[in-house]
Formats: sequence, C-alpha cells, structure tokens
Amino acid sequence: MMKQKLVLVGLALAAVLMFSSLVQARIAQSVWYESVPDGAEGDSYSVRSRSSALQAAFVNAVYDEALEIIGYSVPEVRKEELRKFLAPKAKTYVLSYRELGSTHMADGYGQEMSVEVSVNRSSLTSVIKRLGFFKTKTTPVVYNPQYSGVQDATWEKLGRLHQLYGLRPDYNSPLILVMNTVGDTWELSLQGAGAPISAQSKKLDDAWFSVWGQYFSQSTNQQPVGNARRGVLQVRGWLFPDGVEAFDRVLREWVGSSSGARLEAVIIQADSVAARWVVQSKNIDLVLSKLSEYVNGRGLTYEFQPAGE
Repeated sequence: MMKQKLVLVGLALAAVLMFSSLVQARIAQSVWYESVPDGAEGDSYSVRSRSSALQAAFVNAVYDEALEIIGYSVPEVRKEELRKFLAPKAKTYVLSYRELGSTHMADGYGQEMSVEVSVNRSSLTSVIKRLGFFKTKTTPVVYNPQYSGVQDATWEKLGRLHQLYGLRPDYNSPLILVMNTVGDTWELSLQGAGAPISAQSKKLDDAWFSVWGQYFSQSTNQQPVGNARRGVLQVRGWLFPDGVEAFDRVLREWVGSSSGARLEAVIIQADSVAARWVVQSKNIDLVLSKLSEYVNGRGLTYEFQPAGE
C-alpha cells in the first residue's frame, strides 16, 4: 500500500483535464501514395501506407515544435541533424492525436493527411536543452578532443554529432573530452567543467548524448544556490499503480528529501496509470535530466510545470 493518500479520479476525462494545460497541439500534414506512376523511382513515393503517413505526421509535428522551442534561426545542416535525431523517437513525444481527414493530391496518386498532434512540450524542451541549442545560439561550445582507438569510419559520425550539438574541437580549450573504446564499448569522460561527467555505451550516439546532455543541462539556466525551484510534475504511462510507488522512491532520491517530492494524485485510466507530484529542488534541471533518461524505454511521458507559469 502506498503511504501517501491516493486520489483516484475518473477515466479519460480527468486525464484530459489534468494534462490539457501542459501540452501543445499543432496541425501536421504528410503525404502517402496508395499507388504510384508507372516506372516511378526515388523517395518521393516512399510513403506507401496510411500508418506510415501517420508516423510521418508525428515527425513533422515534433520537429516543428522543436524549432519553435529553440526560438532562433538554426543553420540548415543542424536542422537536418535535429530532424534525424528526433525522427525515430518522435512518437514518444506525442501525447495524443486526432486525424482531421485526407485530400487527394493534384497528381492523382497521393493523399495528404492532416493530423492534430498534442506534443509533450516539456519533455521535448528537456531534450532540446540537452542537445545544446540553448547554450550555442551565437557560438559553438569548444572542447579539447582527447581520443584513442577511433576508427576512420567514426570521424564522419563525429562530424554529424558536432553539427547537432553545436560543438567545435579546439586543442586549446580547457574543456576536455576523453574518449576511447574498450572492446565494443565507448567510454567518454568530460573534464574541466566541475566534476567529471562520464558515460559508457555500446553506441557512440548514446554515450555522447549522456555526457553532453548532462553538461548542457547543468550549465544552462542554473539556479542560484539556496534558491529552490518548485513546480508540478506529471508522469503517465504505467500499466499498474505499483510503478508509481517505485518511481516515487526514485524521485525522492533525486530531489534529496521526502518533502521535496510530494505525491498529490494517482489517476487510474482505462489503459494506463498517471500520477502528479509537487516537486521542489535547488537543481530542477538535473532532476529533469535524470527523468528524461528514466522514462526512455519505459513507455512513460512527463510534463513539468514550474510554479507561477
């Protein structure tokens, strides 16, 4: 039994009311082809099913939302890398959607689908911050690359990662990234910005996101010591209430005190469970960074609404 008082609220309507003020809905379009002209080739006709078109609409909505969150003109090459980064995980930022209909294209083959998509703006903002967009608006972050065991095939990927995160190698920089491989595992350590930030992963992209994500989260809009930020955290997607209880313990560890995370409500829906906390922490950005990693792969989504907003 959970020690906190659980407030069980009715099914879908309560969930809609709870989250409606915290999401961003936008209209997205995508085109799909049930048939194509004889001899047609290329990517123009690659979307061949309604379900694929729906996924493409999710990508378009999330990508457009990301550019709005960033709020400044991003170079085309970086925008392209951002879209590639978001595309395979776009559905995880979609809270709900509603198909508005389709119209036939003038070419007689394609159909354009319109979809109203509610995007998890808070979760997406956290990722945008971890990719460095808020810190690299005018100039890139320079770092000293200390690599070993890097194969030729990796250099192209590193170039793309530099574009995406807004980074520039410079051997004179005091910010040092030590990177090597041990077997099939990448080991990264970022040094020169306080305590070292380290990560290990079989995928370079994942280790890179972990290290630089922590760096950008900690170095962007930090709160003064002693000035705690407070807000409402809402997480949903559990199958059973036990998941809420387990996460409640984890969240209290992150904020460093039992009073820093107060469970206010658990909402039992037809197909999932959601919960709401009042959270207070001196480093809420770090808490949200850990939360972003926690929900990845668990089928969860979250929203954080700072007090007074």
